Formats: sequence, structure tokens, C-alpha cells
Amino acid sequence: MTGPMEIPVIDLSGLNGGDEQRSRTLAELHDACKDWGFFWVENHGVDAALMDDVKRFVYGHYEEHLEAKFYASDLAKNLDTATDDGEAEVEPPSDKVDWESTYFIQHHPKTNVADFPEITPACRETLDAYIAQMVSLAERLGECVSLNLGLPPGHVAGTFAPPFVGTKFAMYPSCPRPELVWGLRAHTDAGGIILLLQDDVVGGLEFLKGGTHWVPVGPTKGGRLFVNIGDQIEVLSGGAYRSIVHRVAAGDQGRRLSVATFYNPGPDAVVAPAASIRREDADAAAAYPGPYRFGDYLEYYQGTKFGDKDARFQAVKKLLG
Repeated sequence: MTGPMEIPVIDLSGLNGGDEQRSRTLAELHDACKDWGFFWVENHGVDAALMDDVKRFVYGHYEEHLEAKFYASDLAKNLDTATDDGEAEVEPPSDKVDWESTYFIQHHPKTNVADFPEITPACRETLDAYIAQMVSLAERLGECVSLNLGLPPGHVAGTFAPPFVGTKFAMYPSCPRPELVWGLRAHTDAGGIILLLQDDVVGGLEFLKGGTHWVPVGPTKGGRLFVNIGDQIEVLSGGAYRSIVHRVAAGDQGRRLSVATFYNPGPDAVVAPAASIRREDADAAAAYPGPYRFGDYLEYYQGTKFGDKDARFQAVKKLLG
């Protein structure tokens, strides 16, 4: 049981139990999606040793290929020129850029790992094994979302098919002037189900609960994974589940690791509030766009990521349907 401000922790082993235990776990997932939009999962089926291997890869890759380049960037140099009163020789970049070092690897339906020749075959095998288990977890959560919304168990998977799966590998380096810049500015995620493997020591991720206060997501404990839902699950559910604004604070207490795997609709997938939801709650569903191609939504999202989500939905509804 959690307190009023404790992020829900869902033990997914309950999905393998008897009818009563499975129903209880599904209910916990429903409440977490409906009331929070983000939660922890444990006993999730992703191998702990594999998770550790991925973290070691990310740390090593950053140190060898990215760290020196990041601190030589204009962003880092500009913050170094900041004076004690918060002024800098160049306008502070807090509303324009993010204090992060990132790269994105696509996994399905196509992979772009060949664009990263520095990643060894052994590391590629590790990443492939990790992603296979993450996809299985995302599919399982998608089935739970479907069932909890009163839809056929394959509705999410069917809507997304063939799904796009990709991972954002990010390091948030220690920042000399964290008051001048965000690690990552506030936004919602465009896609479907996001699975986060994050730092065991350094925090910084924050989610906006109820539109009124920021809830810190502390470092990972006990091999858990963090889950949040994206814009397409909100649309599909007719607003029963909502994507939540989140951000990353820059910090000066050490670097923070973040490995976010996105289980999204494919670019040609057609997204809309589910037909049964449109029938049962027409007014709620009418507030959302659809049907539209996810690729078209994503193109519009690229220019509005850090803007107001509801305004984006309405613009997409006018532009795309």
C-alpha cells in the first residue's frame, strides 16, 4: 500500500496468479493509469543482470564517446560564463535547450544500430536481448490496458501494429549552474507505453501530479522499472488514462543515467478513441482527435513537444481529424 503522495508500485507477478490475484493486479494497474499516469513495476520479467549490463554499456559509451564532446559544447561553455548573479555572457539557454547528452537507437520494425559503429557486436547482442524482454513487458502492459478499458486484450497491440520500438539513451551530466537550465524541459510523450531504466543513485525526474504539484521520481530501488503512458494511450482511452507532463531537473550532485524505451504505434497506424468508448462516453471521446496516422501526429508533435498538450490535441483534431 502507498501513501497519498507515494508513486504506485505494481507487482506484476500477480498477473500470473489465480483469478483473484490477477484481478487485483489489473485493478491496481487501472488505478495507477487513471489516477497517476506513471508508476513503478517490479517482478516485471526483465532480467536484472541484463539491466545491469545495459547500464554498464551506457556509462562506458558516454565516457568514451560523449562526455568530452558534451563539456566542449556551446551549452556547457555558456553556463561556465555565468556570473554569480545568474547572468551569462550569452543568454541563459534554459528555455531553448536541455542539459543532456543523448542518442536514439531504433529497434523495430527497422534498426539503425549500424549508425553507431562504435557499439561492439557483444554490446549489440546485449541490447537486443534487453529490448526483446522490454517489448514483451510493453505488450503485456498493453494487454492490461486493453482489458482495463473494456476492450479486447489485443486492442492496443492491434492498433499499434506494427509497433515502432526505439530507445533514448541519455546521460544528464553534473551541471555547474543547475538553476539556469533544465536537464529536459517539461513535456508529455507522443507515443504509447514508455519503459524507463534509470539511475540507482541520482534523481531529477519529476512528474506533474494533478496539474498542480511536481512529484519527484527518486532513484531506482530493487530492480524496478518506471512506466508512463503517452499521448496515444490517452487518445485511445478517450481520456480515461492521461499522459502526464514531466521534466528532468539539472543537478550538481553527479551524472544521471536514463534509458527510455518507447513502445509506440507504427507510423502508418491509425489512432482514435476506441469505438466502444466513443459509444459509451461520446462527449469525452469527442474532445480527442482521430482517426489519424500516428506518423502525421508525430510530425506535428516535433514542433509542439514543449507546448500545451490539450492545444496540440485540438490542433491535430482540426488538421488531421
